[in-house]
Amino acid sequence: MKKRHILGLLLVLTLPLLAGCEHDSEFTPPSFLHVEAINLVPPAQNAITLEDGFYTSDIVGAVVYVRRKESQHLDTLGHFRLPLTVPILYSGEVDYIDIYPAVKQSGSASILPTYPFYNRIRLNDTAVTSGDTLWLDTLTTTYTITRNDVLMYELFEPTEGSLLFDSVMQWRPHAPAEARSGQGYGYVPVNDSTYTLDFNIDRDLSVVNPQTHRVDPTRNVYLELDARSDVDFEVLLEGAYNAGTTPVRVNVMTVYKSDEWVHLYINLWRTWKELNFCSSFRISFTAINEKLVNGEVRLDNVKVLTCN
Repeated sequence: MKKRHILGLLLVLTLPLLAGCEHDSEFTPPSFLHVEAINLVPPAQNAITLEDGFYTSDIVGAVVYVRRKESQHLDTLGHFRLPLTVPILYSGEVDYIDIYPAVKQSGSASILPTYPFYNRIRLNDTAVTSGDTLWLDTLTTTYTITRNDVLMYELFEPTEGSLLFDSVMQWRPHAPAEARSGQGYGYVPVNDSTYTLDFNIDRDLSVVNPQTHRVDPTRNVYLELDARSDVDFEVLLEGAYNAGTTPVRVNVMTVYKSDEWVHLYINLWRTWKELNFCSSFRISFTAINEKLVNGEVRLDNVKVLTCN
């Protein structure tokens, strides 16, 4: 009796496998799409600046879409980290492939949003082949912004003249081996008797609609910068909750010390919202030296950008 039950069980388990084998004989292998990396480059025309430092980036992911020939639907392949290899359940010509660059939003490690300041990459009239890989290697994108969308930038290059920071920030204008890019970078010396040290961007900033010239809370606003620091430091927004009231400083995020240059994408919009979308604000920083060490906070390629 026991043997009969075992034979019956084996038959039940085997039948789906046999059916699957028959089905697999008709299986068509998918096509594949590979992207190794995405770099930010100056546009061919109307570049805000040609300085390399303006185009430092850290694009770590992408969202990929495919529009097949004679299809009314856009296929979403998904959100992936780079480098990526994506299966496409289709073989033949495609109208286009859209790739949207994604970044690691500083202070939100689990979020890899598509960055609103980077143009999508569109590949028109291409084809994918079952079993083969369309190898795209390293792609390039450009900024979506115009000069009106750049609230300020400081690349710490000798050609710039004076700094847009207060006097606490020092400047090494001729140190290409130490800079993130170009010739120079800014630094704030921190000594072993100082627990905290404040320094600021020395101008008021206002996120306005270029057409109406009024404060526009619907616009994105980001701080981009390269940082290499011996101590942690805070990024803060300073503004008045209401017109005529005393400005306050609100913490945006804490940047942890790093021996290597890191590129940061810091979303300022949420903190600006906390300040009731004040008409103007300043960006400030505080070096945190809890262990009382001698060191520096080094910054390069600081940009404040806005767009719809």
